[in-house]
Amino acid sequence: MLHDDLDRRSFLTISLNGITCFSLPAALRLPLERGLGAGGAREEEIRSVVREPTLFAGIRKPIRTRDELVPRIRELEASCGEQIAGPLTHIFRFDTPVDGYDSEIGFPVREPVNAGDIRTQTLRRMHFFSNIHEGSVATVPQTRNYLYEYMDRVGLSPELELVEVFHRYDPDDPENQRIESMASYLPWPEKYREELVRALGEDTADIVWEGGERITPHTPVDERCRWVAASIERLKAHSTREVQFDVLSRVALVRPPEDIENYRQIYEQAGEMQAVFDAQHDRFLEGGRTRGRFDEPWFDGKTLHVSKVPYDEEAYLAAATPEEIRKAFCFCALVREAEDPRIDPIFCYRAAGWDRQFFEPILGVEFKRCEITHSILKGDRFCAWNYYLD
Repeated sequence: MLHDDLDRRSFLTISLNGITCFSLPAALRLPLERGLGAGGAREEEIRSVVREPTLFAGIRKPIRTRDELVPRIRELEASCGEQIAGPLTHIFRFDTPVDGYDSEIGFPVREPVNAGDIRTQTLRRMHFFSNIHEGSVATVPQTRNYLYEYMDRVGLSPELELVEVFHRYDPDDPENQRIESMASYLPWPEKYREELVRALGEDTADIVWEGGERITPHTPVDERCRWVAASIERLKAHSTREVQFDVLSRVALVRPPEDIENYRQIYEQAGEMQAVFDAQHDRFLEGGRTRGRFDEPWFDGKTLHVSKVPYDEEAYLAAATPEEIRKAFCFCALVREAEDPRIDPIFCYRAAGWDRQFFEPILGVEFKRCEITHSILKGDRFCAWNYYLD
């Protein structure tokens, strides 16, 4: 069984062990271009891949053990049949309000299949780091962890989706599986470029973006950090503070709509924002990873003040130096992992973008102005900001 704390960080160290044997159609036991030894994935075997929009028929229900997947797979095989267009795929989504793991098991399909618990959707375009695991499913986390360690080394932050693609599963030889782990990440430079063009036009975007064409998913964190810092300075020179907020706050991880809707209903029922703050705090405590925000949120009808919880609370409470505080507090891999991140604090508009997705639909407004009141990047012990509703 799984632990009670089922966020995306705990998933990196807790395995869903003991999958019951199931059969895949022979045509779907697909080889990849290259494989790995039994010792697991090395850095040179980590690939950056893009999942283009994909028609996908799946069953999405929470699980606590892999045994629960077996009848779902049988239902999928029976219903999808000749429409199956790719290997069995298992998707985990994080930070959603479910009891257990938010699991969707299914197949890419040629045409929609909607029967029983099966629903077809188009999976959005996403970027992933991937590697191949050969061996037992019980040791998949050991191979998968390389992906998240690699994200740290290149300064990219994980999105809220993790995918397992079963290229080979032989029920007669359960120790001889071939599973591709795909850990999603935010393609920050590409998204940043899109928002620059939208807000500033091609010519000014080219100026701000200068050097961005040399940044790849595999660019080391310190080199990436230097480019980001220089680009932010050019953004400041060619835009207003309102435009800077508009651009950078839209370069954020995509927040699960199910989570937002849950809190929107709390707000509608209570009629006050404090009920949302209290519900968030209760959820922090239930998770067990943090006691909540160290800077309390507040809303007076015109200004909404929000801060973040620390990435590693235990280390944060023990931190004494600015470097220790930064590495313990920041969720942003670029700031957390860089040796000396000299970036203007408006970069924290990206973090404000995560909460922007949350509070705008709850309040039914669009924030036009935001002020970074505290930032690790200017020597504070935490990051916080004000959204202004006027």
